[in-house]
Amino acid sequence: MTEHWHSPRVTCRPALASDKADMLEFTKFIWDGHDYIKYVWDEWFADPNGILVSAEFGGHCVGFAKIALSAPGQWWFQGFRVDPQHQDKKIGSRIHEYLDAWWLENGDGTARLMTSSQRVKVHHLCGKLGYAKILEVKELTAEPLGEPCAAFRPVQAEEIPAALQVALESPVLALGRGLFDVGWDAIQPTADILASIQEQGRAFWWRGGQGLLLAWDDEDEDGDVLGVGLPACPLDSLPEMLPDIRRLAAQMGCVGVFWIAPLEAALLSAAETAGFIHHKEHTGYLFEKRHPSRP
Repeated sequence: MTEHWHSPRVTCRPALASDKADMLEFTKFIWDGHDYIKYVWDEWFADPNGILVSAEFGGHCVGFAKIALSAPGQWWFQGFRVDPQHQDKKIGSRIHEYLDAWWLENGDGTARLMTSSQRVKVHHLCGKLGYAKILEVKELTAEPLGEPCAAFRPVQAEEIPAALQVALESPVLALGRGLFDVGWDAIQPTADILASIQEQGRAFWWRGGQGLLLAWDDEDEDGDVLGVGLPACPLDSLPEMLPDIRRLAAQMGCVGVFWIAPLEAALLSAAETAGFIHHKEHTGYLFEKRHPSRP
């Protein structure tokens, strides 16, 4: 594209309320019209602990992304979107650079993001900005099992310290580099995070304390999906715990089970034994960067 002195240029800035109309228009064509951004835009826009950034071109929002404070010292990049009609202007790169600069000035701890293994340009940009690839993950799904299951009971508030200890000592967590998924957000477990999961009714003891399940809620066109965050148990127990999770999902009225699992042979083998499958050939790469002055 040839630019002249009077040509419009891409400008990154904090999102404006007026950007919503442009967002709604161009995300209609993303993910075959099933993009979730329209449901979270207002919440992201109002979030005081992060920033929603827009890229403007020719007076219109043509891209955006969000950095959120997931927990003290843990930041997450999410929602990178570019108008399909403006894919030739390096808009995603400019947004990423803007967010990184904002985080360096205002953030602390660790910033993380996940991207497809196929997005080579994003990988290169991450390396340029100092983000290191730390983990590869695979999206796994399973159908609920409509069979009796009494293997789970809810974690009580006073049991959170014990549950945190089980989570931190879990070999599944270790294979995930100390991170687990809480809804497309990889995070280190803390007492506050477990308390939040427990309050949502998604923390369960398995078989009287032989294991711990930290889960989250997702949904698709057909209904609610049980997201597997951390199945904390010995690795040799995982082929038994995962089918029980499928049974729990049926009891909860879920239409599916979803797990973003670390790409590790022991986990994938257990998942396959338990009836989990994957639908995508590509995987996900998890990148992180530690703050240079406020670790």
